[in-house]
Amino acid sequence: MLITRISAHATARNLDPQISGHLEAALAELGLGEPLPETVRHALVQPQWRYRLVYRATTVILECAAARREHAESGTLDLAPLARASRLAYDDIGRVHWMRGTIPLDRRHRSNAVRAHAGRVVNRIQWAERSLDADPAANLPAHARRWLTIADRYMACRIGALLDDVDWSVPRRA
Repeated sequence: MLITRISAHATARNLDPQISGHLEAALAELGLGEPLPETVRHALVQPQWRYRLVYRATTVILECAAARREHAESGTLDLAPLARASRLAYDDIGRVHWMRGTIPLDRRHRSNAVRAHAGRVVNRIQWAERSLDADPAANLPAHARRWLTIADRYMACRIGALLDDVDWSVPRRA
C-alpha cells in the first residue's frame, strides 16, 4: 500500500496546472458540451493520493480525444495509448473499496459488495472498448462520458454506483 501511495503522490505532483482546461477542451472536442463537474475540478486543483482514479480517468478521456482527433485527420485509429491508460485505471477501479476510505474496516460485507460492483464496472468498460474499432466517431464520446461519470461518482463517494448501466452487485453467499 505504501508504494501505491507514493506513486499516487508522484502522479499528483506531476499534474499539469492547466489540466482542468485541457480536460474541458477534450470534452468539447468529443462533442460533450457539459461543464466539468465541480467534484472532478476539486480533485484536479487539490491533488491527493486518494484521487488517483480521477487522474487516471482524466488521462483516458484525454486519450479518447487524441484518438478521435487522429481518426478525423488521418483516418487511422491507434488505440494502444488508450488501452494502456485504461489498464492503469482498471487497477484503480479494483482498489476503489479502500482507496476512497469511506468503508470502515469492520464492514466486510460492504467491501465485498463494492468489490463485486467494481468488477462489473471493469467488465462493462472492457466490453464497451471492444466496440471502439467498429465506429470510433460514435463510440469514443460515449466512452469518455463513462469515464467522466466514474470520476464524478468516485469523488461524490458513490463507489457502489460508479455507472448507471451496471446492476448493483449482491455478494454471493457461501
